[in-house]
Amino acid sequence: MDSEEDMDKNKLSEVVSDILKCNGYCKNKLEVLRSVCLLSEKIVYDLHGATEIKCGSALAEGSEVVGSDIDFMTVVPEIIAVNENCDLFSNKMHIFTMKLDKGLHGYTRLQVHTLNQNRILDSDIQSMVVKDGNKFFLSTEEFLKPLKNKIGNVRENASLKYHGPSISHSLYYLYTKFEFDTTFGIKCHSWPVADDEWKNRPRSKGWPSKEIVDVITTFPVHVMPIVDEKSNYPSMQWRFAFSKAERELIWSFNKIQFQCYVLIKCIFKGKLQPFSPDELSVYQIKNLLFWISEDYGVEMFNKANLLHCIEICLDRFKQHILRGSLPHYIIPDRDLLKGKLDSKTQQRIADEIDKNLEDIFVTIVECRHILPPDNFLNMYNGSKKNFVCQIKAPLNNGLVLRKKTKHLYSMRECKRLCFEMVSRPNINMENVFALIGDISLGKNISHTILPYVLKTAARFGSILFGMMITVYLNEMNITSEEIEYIVKFSSISFKKGFDLDELSGKLYSVTFALLNNNIDAASEILSRIMYNTKPFHFHGWKTKNNEKRFLQLSNSEISDFDYVDVNNDVSVSHEVFFPVNVLHFVPEPIKYELSLLQCTGSPCFCVYDPLLYALYLMFEITRKRNEQMTKILRKLINFIENYAGDIGDRYRACNLLGYCLYVCGLRDEAIFTFGRSMQDKTDSTNAAVYHLCIILSKYVANKAAVV
Repeated sequence: MDSEEDMDKNKLSEVVSDILKCNGYCKNKLEVLRSVCLLSEKIVYDLHGATEIKCGSALAEGSEVVGSDIDFMTVVPEIIAVNENCDLFSNKMHIFTMKLDKGLHGYTRLQVHTLNQNRILDSDIQSMVVKDGNKFFLSTEEFLKPLKNKIGNVRENASLKYHGPSISHSLYYLYTKFEFDTTFGIKCHSWPVADDEWKNRPRSKGWPSKEIVDVITTFPVHVMPIVDEKSNYPSMQWRFAFSKAERELIWSFNKIQFQCYVLIKCIFKGKLQPFSPDELSVYQIKNLLFWISEDYGVEMFNKANLLHCIEICLDRFKQHILRGSLPHYIIPDRDLLKGKLDSKTQQRIADEIDKNLEDIFVTIVECRHILPPDNFLNMYNGSKKNFVCQIKAPLNNGLVLRKKTKHLYSMRECKRLCFEMVSRPNINMENVFALIGDISLGKNISHTILPYVLKTAARFGSILFGMMITVYLNEMNITSEEIEYIVKFSSISFKKGFDLDELSGKLYSVTFALLNNNIDAASEILSRIMYNTKPFHFHGWKTKNNEKRFLQLSNSEISDFDYVDVNNDVSVSHEVFFPVNVLHFVPEPIKYELSLLQCTGSPCFCVYDPLLYALYLMFEITRKRNEQMTKILRKLINFIENYAGDIGDRYRACNLLGYCLYVCGLRDEAIFTFGRSMQDKTDSTNAAVYHLCIILSKYVANKAAVV
């Protein structure tokens, strides 16, 4: 029979689990991230010809805490690594043989097997090869040089930092600043012989299951240009990476395994890593939890046992720290702690772990700053019994709210699919059409991807195809029948994307109607939007307290209310995306923006706040009907002041407003607005510069004509 202390601990475990659930750390999050990652990787490959593996806590695992990065691996094309007994031949690939170094587990050298005559990465492959005796090997240092240069050229608006094989860069992505961490890998033709033990390892507790193991062993393994400092071949060494395998293991976690992982990360980052920031890493914690899951099985990871699971993990980590050894989960002979910590540091970390184990709940409370901000753990005042009583009502309310709005997370994450489609130049229309077909037919698509995720990709893909095909309407040599066909086909594409979200999917149809001067159709669609919408959330809107806000349109008026006031019928709206190659589709002021992006080459698209763009379209319809403009201009001005003040691309909002003011004859007001835009973005990549030049040149020309 459980003691009263055990019962209290079990109750605290359940409370902590529910707190994490309110903050979004639940199984649903893993399912959504799995779907978005798998589909976005297909999009990148099908549309852009690149192989990227989404990995890391923020992008793939859902275990992000304060300070987490967005990590992904770019797989370098046209190079492959093979085992020594492999006789693979390809005249399209550079082939290297893996030479495993004795005593240095998890690493290999890549000896030249066959080099083709093509060039790669804008640099001759020969320059990446170094000689050792009478053999030739691929140099890690020379391999990275052209890749770093290429990333540096693409990310001209990012702050780049190089550490080892990774390139870290801070970048504003859709209104929020993120830390990106890019690594590079070479695909292995098959799993290295050293990993056979993992495939065949007996697992008495059933984790991971045989089904998961079988799936994982079909995934590719990669080598990355990472060296062991103790190696005799520091310039030729590559480390095996199991990004897809490790990601699949995280995705297979049950809810409590996942929550345990999050909390261990919090304690690790808040309490332990500061003792040796350069030698301790979250990757060690991930491998630790893999081992514990295999040793104990998933039955241990239940809601009432969460705190005990964390204690087991910390105690096991202390043992590894004192031994100075932690085996890699897939290649146990690779030691993740070997030679990293001196005995003094080992003891200090062990003592800190013992201190934290004295009261694991208090330790979690002390590390709450690592989690997203919430008021639940702040309610603890030293009495656990009082805490459990006081938190019951607010926690129940939080769980109800989470249940009502959890589908919004899925809908918001789908925005990444839209981003992936437009994020690179030279999008091929035929590839977009083929992608839509694959999604519709379920061809080359993982069966685990959630239906809504598939629908979002298909809908935005249809919109993108519709925008791209309208380019042909500007061809001088097409017949009236061809024009009619293009208009009809485009209209069908936009209708397929109509229900992309609450707002933006419909705005593309309005834009298309205006492009064809069909004012009545544009007005009818936009009026339905402005007259009545569900409450919807858009990621770009935040209050001064960083609270999530909902808006609702009713009779062209905007209602603004808090997250807790929403009902069950809520939605989201994505940004309005315009890639650079749809110049002939967009309205006049956005042509300036896209033309400028075509000249600068970065980024490859511009985005607009959906409600801002809806108000602009209302302005265009009103202007084309020669109706009074004052009211809609006031709405635009008020929106930019009240809602668009914090978004990353506010200068583009000002440029839209400045254009509207100018075409209404309000030249001075337009100049002032473009000036505000220039305060936000002061360089020549702001189209406001060119708007101002046009206004001033016309003013001078008119003055000269009068004289």
